[in-house]
Amino acid sequence: MSAADIAKRLKRAERLTAVQEQMRRAAEWQLAETRRNAEAVEADRAALLAAVGSSAHGHLFLEAANRRLRGLAARATELERIAASQADEVREQGLAQKRAELSAERIETLLDRERDRLDAMERLDGLAQRRDASLP
Repeated sequence: MSAADIAKRLKRAERLTAVQEQMRRAAEWQLAETRRNAEAVEADRAALLAAVGSSAHGHLFLEAANRRLRGLAARATELERIAASQADEVREQGLAQKRAELSAERIETLLDRERDRLDAMERLDGLAQRRDASLP
């Protein structure tokens, strides 16, 4: 494999690493959005409970509040499930990014070795040519 081929592999590996990083950041953003939504649901639930508890007419709205609380609880449960799934996705994207980085590092090491080998061969060729030139 030539140095040019290895350099091409390195460029591909670097592009893959960049894509993996973008995918990880996107997954982190989605997880953060889901967590913000879950916090908003909890805030709605707390506000509803406070409103029902502080109202003198709370008993009139109890059935409606109960339905709303059940809906909020279902939404909170769904958001928890989504957040857990997204946390797994963030973890997987992080691992994929790490694998891509390690692959790029291995290819870069291979490229350095190939360049060193070519340099050594060129030095040996230069020495051989000088020796041949000095022979009568």
